[in-house]
Amino acid sequence: MLDIFSRKAKKELSLDEVTNILQQLRIPLSLVFTPINLKEEKKKFFESDNYDPYFEYKVVSNKNDQIFKELSNLQSISDVDPRISDFYLQLIEDKKLASDLMHNVGNNELITELSLKKYKNPTSQLFRNSARVLRGKLDKYSVINSKKINRGKMLNYEQIEKVFNIVFDNLGLDGWSIAPSKNISKNGIKVGIKRKQILVDQDITKSEFKLKKTLIHEVGTHVLRSVNGFNTGFPALGNANLSSYLDIEEGLATWNEESMGYLTDTWLKKKAGMVWAIYLGEKLSFRELYNALSGTFLKYSAWDIAYRVKRGLGDTSYPGIYAKDLVYFRGFRKVKKALASDINMYEKLYAGKIDLTRAKWVDEGLIPKPKIVPTKELWNEIFKKANL
Repeated sequence: MLDIFSRKAKKELSLDEVTNILQQLRIPLSLVFTPINLKEEKKKFFESDNYDPYFEYKVVSNKNDQIFKELSNLQSISDVDPRISDFYLQLIEDKKLASDLMHNVGNNELITELSLKKYKNPTSQLFRNSARVLRGKLDKYSVINSKKINRGKMLNYEQIEKVFNIVFDNLGLDGWSIAPSKNISKNGIKVGIKRKQILVDQDITKSEFKLKKTLIHEVGTHVLRSVNGFNTGFPALGNANLSSYLDIEEGLATWNEESMGYLTDTWLKKKAGMVWAIYLGEKLSFRELYNALSGTFLKYSAWDIAYRVKRGLGDTSYPGIYAKDLVYFRGFRKVKKALASDINMYEKLYAGKIDLTRAKWVDEGLIPKPKIVPTKELWNEIFKKANL
């Protein structure tokens, strides 16, 4: 492995050198942004009519500052196309921003400033569309009524494992496996790209409907885009990269749910609620935002949305926002618009973890066409084989 602390920063490095350096960064934002006292603060919140949570965090040990210093003079990647070189230079800047977010956890002003820089402000138009959804105007979306869903039978871990193995086999996902995990939320399912594993709560129980929705979203989008991305020869296209990819990543996953008939009105309203809360919540305390959300959502859903857009802050009686979760609704609308005008874009978006702009790299021959692209027919065949 390249010793990044043994030499001066260079203006030019190879792709392998940059890849090795980036792999040494530690930026587990989701982990760090989960308060270590979340359970206690949630309890205090619901035991009071005026208490605002005070969140505490723990930053993981890392050497990110030294790593970014090593990359500080980098001007190009020597052995790749200039477009790929520019992409990696932007990626380094984006990862520096994510690292800064992690190191400033608990600082309301800086978390607000940095997260809006990384994920951007929700536009007035996006806010109006989110408000429209919250009013129940869902005519532009193909959603199903959560109260009328035929959820099917409940499945345990062993049954879910068998289904996943059938999915892996039929999608050609060699080397992928499912593993039980104690360090995961109740009934949780999490994709582990690096180990090619799907981590699952060992005591999970999930309905057939929710399992199919999860498979379409997690495996049919996140896993396949990653696998195809690694096949390009540019490792960053198989991993989380520029902030702009995330809108398309989550938007495509939601579009897949919608096209397969598994997008619920409840899910869409919650993601629209995130945009609404980010747009209005920057100047509000946690309690004030929760109270505003309570006009539309039941109390635990209102808490969840308020928490999602206030995580990363310290004393939530003061203003501030974490803007990440606007990517779900914004990304869904972007993908819907793009695919409505050019359905051929669908296949190109599976070439890796890319955004709409970089989808043209497929046409230009810079990256290969994806090897694995799911279809509605394929999913129906898989579900039939799995007896779902």
